[in-house]
Amino acid sequence: MLRGLFGRGAELDAHSSTGTQAALNLADIQGFILRGYRMPMVRHFLLTVDVPEEARKLLGRFVSGDEADAPQITTAEDWHVGFEPGPADDPAQVPRRKPDYCLNVGITWPGLVALEVKDRVPTLSFKSFAAFLAGAAKRAKLVGDTGVSDPQHWIGGFGAGSDHVLVTLHALSPEVMNARSDRLTALFAEGCAFRETWRADGMALMEMQDGKPVPTFTVHFGYTDGISMTTIRGGPERYPPDHQQPCEPWLFVLLDEAENYLVPTPREIGLNGSFAVFKMIRTDVVAFENFLQSNKDKIDPELLAAKLCGRWRNGVPLALSPDSDSPTGGLLPEQLNNFEYVNADGSGDPRGLRCPVGAHMRRINPRGQPVTGQGQPGASNNTHRLIRRGMPYGPVYDPTQPYDGIERGLLGYFINSSIENQYEFVLGHWVNDSEFAGSVRLHPKSKDPMIGTQDPSESIFIIPQANGAPPIKITGFSSFIATRAAAYCFLPSVTAIRFISNLR
Repeated sequence: MLRGLFGRGAELDAHSSTGTQAALNLADIQGFILRGYRMPMVRHFLLTVDVPEEARKLLGRFVSGDEADAPQITTAEDWHVGFEPGPADDPAQVPRRKPDYCLNVGITWPGLVALEVKDRVPTLSFKSFAAFLAGAAKRAKLVGDTGVSDPQHWIGGFGAGSDHVLVTLHALSPEVMNARSDRLTALFAEGCAFRETWRADGMALMEMQDGKPVPTFTVHFGYTDGISMTTIRGGPERYPPDHQQPCEPWLFVLLDEAENYLVPTPREIGLNGSFAVFKMIRTDVVAFENFLQSNKDKIDPELLAAKLCGRWRNGVPLALSPDSDSPTGGLLPEQLNNFEYVNADGSGDPRGLRCPVGAHMRRINPRGQPVTGQGQPGASNNTHRLIRRGMPYGPVYDPTQPYDGIERGLLGYFINSSIENQYEFVLGHWVNDSEFAGSVRLHPKSKDPMIGTQDPSESIFIIPQANGAPPIKITGFSSFIATRAAAYCFLPSVTAIRFISNLR
């Protein structure tokens, strides 16, 4: 969220493949592409290149191995502590300490130009990646970023051409965050390498347990997040068992075996990299809660919240428990993602009586539902999957003080190897198009009720009813989110960063 847009471990299952795992060079791949860090806070720095040579040198210092000189970029290698052990991790080895921070870097196309990579590398080519070259602002309408989400309203200089490099710092504590941030700020200024133009913090929402604040997996709309994980064949993490086929690693890491793109050249720059869409998304919690209450004469507000999302707010999926968020006998955490909408024989919930076909979660990951881009019941929709790395910003919403004027939302990345075929396809076709469900005719004005770009004069969400009863029609609602900032980023490998830093 938003669950489908923005973990938990389980036993090793068929989703793990040591053969593919061995092919992934984890030491060369930025860590957050393949692993969740499970740290409670994050800070994002947007930088503009001032002196290209100094900027390139500084990037090299982030992968030098000398942590005494500069914080080091976190790779996908295992550190044993904090991660669930993956299929290729050896728990018998001496556990490495969990670092107190994680660092990652994304570079936009204007950033690569400002770093003079384009000028100094004649063979540089991203010919399979037109969206990255165009940038988020020019592609905004394709994903519904219009109206209040239009790039003209974006903050911090995003989309203006000076949004060159995003540095993301995760930390275990405020003390670590401040100390590492101070060091990074000093490094950015050395030799006038970079100019910081914007920064923003995210933090897990907290709840009190035994008198102490504890991070949760909750987002501002009140839903439990972090349940539905994108399973990667041969990936370094263990994944809860579910009915979905695992995704091929080339959907998230740029690899030669990819079926729908050519790795950027030269290979030193392209191989083992990835792409990510950074977004800052404002969530209108007050409007959402008021909307739920305004329809209580038609449907219980909490049931409506579940129907809109596809899960009850505590994470229980409608597919497994359509009538209660507390099913008889309960559900174990590893069961919360182990279900299907439509099976290969057409059985399941094809009409959306349990979970509406147009619900947010079903749109963002249709599983076996025949949809645009895939028309066979029970088949895989994996080529459009995304990996989400996000965290809330703003304090916990207090329903007793709803109009506090404080902005709340989500900050993070949508990671994929093809922005066009994954991020833009999902937002453009599955989220903001009524024709996404191939076997079910939705209302022609139907969009994702939670993250779609809505016009209250025509917005509609239909909840089918059993036994021939007329459907419940919810109308007249506005968008509950707004894009505050966006950037299309290249996530270079360690090899690529060293290559760029050595350009003269």
